[in-house]
Amino acid sequence: MNVKRLARRLTDNDYVFTIFTKVMAVLIGLIASSYSNRFLGPELKGQLGRISSMLSIVAVTANFGLYQPYPYYKRLNEPDVLDKFLRIFLLQFLFYTAVGVVGAVGFGSFELAAVCLLAPVQVLANQLSFMIMVEDVKFKNAIFFTARITNTVITILAFYTMDRTILVALALIVVGDVITVVMALLRMKRLPNPLKADLRFAAKIVPFGIISMITTLMLTLNYRIDTLMMGYMFGIPDAEIGYYTLGVSLSEYGWLIPDAFREVLFSRTAKDDAIGEVTMSMKVNLYLTFVMILGILVLGRSVIYVLAGEQYLPAYPVTVLLMAGIIPMSYFKIIGTLLLAQGKKGVYLGMLTGSVVINILCNMVTIPLWGKMGAALSSVVSYMVAGGLFLLYYLRTYCVPVRDVFLFKPQEIRRIRDKAQSVLRMLRKKNA
Repeated sequence: MNVKRLARRLTDNDYVFTIFTKVMAVLIGLIASSYSNRFLGPELKGQLGRISSMLSIVAVTANFGLYQPYPYYKRLNEPDVLDKFLRIFLLQFLFYTAVGVVGAVGFGSFELAAVCLLAPVQVLANQLSFMIMVEDVKFKNAIFFTARITNTVITILAFYTMDRTILVALALIVVGDVITVVMALLRMKRLPNPLKADLRFAAKIVPFGIISMITTLMLTLNYRIDTLMMGYMFGIPDAEIGYYTLGVSLSEYGWLIPDAFREVLFSRTAKDDAIGEVTMSMKVNLYLTFVMILGILVLGRSVIYVLAGEQYLPAYPVTVLLMAGIIPMSYFKIIGTLLLAQGKKGVYLGMLTGSVVINILCNMVTIPLWGKMGAALSSVVSYMVAGGLFLLYYLRTYCVPVRDVFLFKPQEIRRIRDKAQSVLRMLRKKNA
């Protein structure tokens, strides 16, 4: 009985459940990484990094940002809002699939053909994943968890049964997207006819969506432009790009806590502004993320050796440098949910674009000088700019004292302590 009560208390809290599922997904993902890194090797991993970066940018652009207005129209109680968006998304999928097949046949490049064929599925997966995050954040985490488990199983099977090839690595991307699409549609319990899409409503949200698309594109470029510039602009060897992408992947575990708060706040701010909750989230995130970063820094070299082997150890300095940008960028992630829900796309886009421009300009200088370390340095600078701009805007616009973002009030400490003691008491009763 005590076990059931404890489990119910943990799962009833969206933040705790989201963090728990992400931690479990990370543990499973580490197993997949161990096999994937050894299966691919640095050079093939670098090639996959280029394709993956190009795919992300194409998918974001082709999406037109049409899923971003969903929380806004949900707050307005738009009639039949879920079906309206679903029909538009499914119609996009059919159109892009046809265009993708034609493009794959017409292009003479394997990398471009791969992007053409994979982009339609990724567009739909991103759209449905966002909608589920707004509708049911717990089920969104269940999808994420399921995709990670499936990815791990397939990766292990590929390691023992298949030849080393980029096709297998690309197949893993497709599997995760397909699982997201299927599970999201099953959860929504509907598959509306895309041929009945409300084109007038689509035209209504296109201006909103275009701004959102540009915004998301800027965000994607902030994360991906370095890999593309290294590979296509400066001719950095694939092995070096492979080291860089592994370092980036390991540093991204530092996003675990900020992303958990971000996903829950998307659901919260879709209903109201929740300024107090946003402020509290930034405060808790700061300390939890700091602990997470320390863990990655201390264990990073050993983790790389275990997960990828000695050949990948040059990725560790990249990881260390990127850690400097985790906490500043977390303010962008958390505060951004509020701005998007309020429809403040211009403010969001303006600050983010400034960060991307700085990233590109820095890369132009640092990559030729220092290669992968130069790309990492540029990323850190852009993260700090983005986080600083968003935090300053939040403090001034919502009249939040600076100390409230960094320091706990006595009553908040008591509330956290009481909750922790309650959980500990339940654990003691369980063990007794």
